[in-house]
Amino acid sequence: MLFFLKCVILGTILLFKKDDSEWKKIKDVLKYRLWNLKGWVKDHKKAVILGAAVFAALLGLVFGFLLRTYHHYEVVDSMERKSDTSANYYFRKDGVVCYSKDGVSFTNNKGEIVWDQVFGMAAPKMSTCGDYMAIGDVGANSVYIFNGAGNQGEITLEKPLQDLRVSRQGVVAVILSDDAANQINLYDKQGNVLVSVKATIGTTGYPLTLALSEDASRLVVSYAMFNDGKISTQLVFYNFSNMESSSEPAATYTCDQLIPKVEFVNGQTVLACAEDGFRIYRFRETVAEQMNQTFETELKSIFMTDKHIGVVMKNTQEAPEGKTVDKYIVRAYNFSGGKAGSFTFDFDYKSVSASDNEIIFYNDRECEVYSYRGHKKFQYAFEHNIESILPGEKTGEYILLDAQNMQTIRVK
Repeated sequence: MLFFLKCVILGTILLFKKDDSEWKKIKDVLKYRLWNLKGWVKDHKKAVILGAAVFAALLGLVFGFLLRTYHHYEVVDSMERKSDTSANYYFRKDGVVCYSKDGVSFTNNKGEIVWDQVFGMAAPKMSTCGDYMAIGDVGANSVYIFNGAGNQGEITLEKPLQDLRVSRQGVVAVILSDDAANQINLYDKQGNVLVSVKATIGTTGYPLTLALSEDASRLVVSYAMFNDGKISTQLVFYNFSNMESSSEPAATYTCDQLIPKVEFVNGQTVLACAEDGFRIYRFRETVAEQMNQTFETELKSIFMTDKHIGVVMKNTQEAPEGKTVDKYIVRAYNFSGGKAGSFTFDFDYKSVSASDNEIIFYNDRECEVYSYRGHKKFQYAFEHNIESILPGEKTGEYILLDAQNMQTIRVK
C-alpha cells in the first residue's frame, strides 16, 4: 500500500513540476507528509491490515459477481407468434416489425398493433436504417417504404429487384437486373429516380450487392468480374455529394475473391467481407483502404455490430500430449483496425449473433454467451427447439424465438 502511495505522490510531482525552486518546496513538503504517513501506518498497523483484508474480500466478491456464469433465466415478456412460421422479425427500440409474403405489421412495446400493410410478395427482403424500413420483392418490381408511423411510399421498379438498401431519410438504393442489362438506381419516397448507374458485364461486371450511407450521399457496389476463367471482385465507390459527377466512381478497388457483403458501419467507414477475411475502407472525399485482414484457416462465421467485426474459425492448434484444445477461435476487431478480443471455445453452434458487449452462439437446443474477452456469461440447454437468440435492449436480457413464442428473457 505504501508503495502505491509513493507512486501516486511521485507521479503527481512529476506531472506538476515547474522550476527548481518550486520543485524543492514541493519536494520538502511531500517528504514531510510522507514521513507522517509512515508513522501513522506504523501506529495503526492492525487497522491497515484489517482494511486491506476487507478491501481484498470486497474486490473478490465484485470480480466473482462480474465473472460468474449464469445457468437460469426468467421470462420478462412474451408474445405469441403468428401462425406463419416463415415470418421474419425486426426488433426496434419502440417495438417489433413482423413481415412475411403476405404483409408487414408493427407492434409497439405494449403489445398494441400500431399499423399493418397487406401485400403479396414471393421473396420479401428488408433493409433498415434509423426509423426507416424498405421491403422489396426480389425478382419482382415493387418496393414499400415504412417508418414508425406506417407506409411512407411505394416504388414501382422498371426491372426486377435483386437487392436494396434504405437510408435514414427513406431514400432507397436498388440493384435491378434482367436478361438485357443491370443497373443501380436511387429513388426518393415518391418513386422519383435520383441517380441511375448502368452496369454491364464487360465493363463494371455483374453487381452482387451494395451499401448505402445513412445520408444517401455515398454508395458502394460489389461487382463480380470474370476474366480468363478467374473470378474477382471490383468494389466501386460512388460519391453523390457532387451531383454533377454522381455516376462517375470516386474510387475502384479490385480483389481476387468474391465479396458478397458490403456495409457502411458509419458515415465514412465501409466494411467488405470476403471468403478469407474482410477489408475496411475510409470513404471521405477520397477512398483509402484502412485494413486488409485475411486468415489462412477457413472461416466458419462472420459477425458484425456497430463497433466490432468478428470472425470464428476452426482451431488448428495441436493439442499437447494428453490434453485437448477447444474447437473454435474467435477474433474480434474494431473498425479502426485494433483488436477487440480473442478467445477459444468448445461449443458446437449453428448460428451466431452479437452486440457491442457480447457474442451469442446457439444451436437448436443450446446457447452460450461470451464477452469479447472470452468470459462465458450464460449457458443453457432448452427443453424445446429454438429458432434464434438475439441481444436484448438491457444487459443480461435476450430475445428468444421459438415456433410458438417470442420472449424477452433475463438471466438469473
